[in-house]
Amino acid sequence: AVSKIVRAKFGAVALACGVLGSSALTSPRPLAHGLLARARTPMTARVFDRLFSGGGAATLPTTFRALADASDAPSWDELKARLLKTPTGARLAVEDEARMRGGGPPHRASKLRLFGKQESDVRITFYRDSAAWCPYCQKVWLQLEEKQIPYAVELINMRSYGDKPAEFLRRVPSGLLPAIELDGKLMTDSMAIMQTIENAFPEAPPMLPTDEVGFSKANALLRLERVLFSDWCSLTFRSGLSAQPGFETTLDRVNEALGEAEGPWFLGGKMPSLVDLQYVSHIERMCASVPYWKGLPLRVHSSAGEPVRWPNIEKWLAAFEARPCYVASKSDWYTHIKDIPPQYGPGQRAGSYTKYEASIDGRDGSWTLPLPPLSVSPYPADQLQPGWEPLEAGATHEAAWRLLSNHGAIGKFMLRGAGTPGQKQFGAELADPYATPATGAVEADVDLLLRHVVGWLIDALPTPKDAPFAQALAAGQSQGRAALGVCAAYLRDRVGVPRDMTYPAARQVRAHLNWAIAKLEA
Repeated sequence: AVSKIVRAKFGAVALACGVLGSSALTSPRPLAHGLLARARTPMTARVFDRLFSGGGAATLPTTFRALADASDAPSWDELKARLLKTPTGARLAVEDEARMRGGGPPHRASKLRLFGKQESDVRITFYRDSAAWCPYCQKVWLQLEEKQIPYAVELINMRSYGDKPAEFLRRVPSGLLPAIELDGKLMTDSMAIMQTIENAFPEAPPMLPTDEVGFSKANALLRLERVLFSDWCSLTFRSGLSAQPGFETTLDRVNEALGEAEGPWFLGGKMPSLVDLQYVSHIERMCASVPYWKGLPLRVHSSAGEPVRWPNIEKWLAAFEARPCYVASKSDWYTHIKDIPPQYGPGQRAGSYTKYEASIDGRDGSWTLPLPPLSVSPYPADQLQPGWEPLEAGATHEAAWRLLSNHGAIGKFMLRGAGTPGQKQFGAELADPYATPATGAVEADVDLLLRHVVGWLIDALPTPKDAPFAQALAAGQSQGRAALGVCAAYLRDRVGVPRDMTYPAARQVRAHLNWAIAKLEA
């Protein structure tokens, strides 16, 4: 069997991580969900090429003995009809339609935001990264949303996961993101952009103080933010723990500064200022990276029963998590662990990090059905990132909608897992936008698998009713099962937040794909 051949020759398959439908992410070490749990690497690509193909795109056998078995899985039209009868499915359909006209709630996929105004009122074109990885883009995005300034969006790849469009490079030769075009003038650098927006739209709610005392305080806080950023880099990207005391001391200073103002924000008031936006995008990434690489959790859910070390920072983050525009821009910790190294360099492991690493990577059961509610989850991956609970109720249906709405492209993307890697590689080690997807019977198998997974998500049961799926597998070829398992893992490891869906929905997709992978391996 292919599974035995690959296991005997190569052992665990290295993790391939990325963002659904687009780029791939880096992993510093292999993970172990079994053979099929890790998606394609250049090494396994060569294995599959030898086993399944004489060259070019891999042409693979079918997992299911006959595609007549597909009658046991609903059609895409039937699945959509079922999903639209659910409150979440109906809501997301309305929101997606409104988004096309510049309306609806904030969302990563929005290309136009009008806030009730006309398209002729748009003065800004905002160039930001396609995968929602960039912390500097996030700051500008939040400012535009908080001030409700009409803007258009152009999504541009970061160099770490894809090529930038030639037209963008012609206009911005440096390729830097974020960039804006305001009244025909292009500019880069997030802080300069944010200050320019403040000056250009005085009628919008101000996000910087205008008095001398307030402005001086803002500048002092911004200098402290740079100290915090530097201390984080010294701790996270250098070996050992010698920088940890300095990092914690600076966090104490930040916590104290937040306690000096009325309310949760650095400068007081009813809404965040540019100071808050400058801090939040990197503190968000600190909350993911420091426990993963250094074993130091910065925040923990109340269900963990642990004391809150920095209570004012916790209140501040909770205030952000009550704002829809921040939730729309926020990543989960798994996505950040994969998007940080291509931008900043590899994190260096030290301290008591292993349980956090295993949990964020989904190796401790946190990606296994049945999933516990986030509010009582025993898994550090869930406890480390509170604030997602309000979105949990419709998570399975959100996940189903996101898969169903783009199922054709997602199926083709999954086929890269058993296909041929592209010749051009990127900074995110396994980013592979030029991969050649596998072809043959596996194409229909992938479509059938996706329909089963979407059906399970719509059912929203603790564990799926999967008898038809298991029966089809029992009649299939083991070679096809191996190929389909790699395709399923390729997708599972590339579900990104917020690019593809929220964290509660992403954990459902990852766990349901793991359920299917376990059946494929059985």
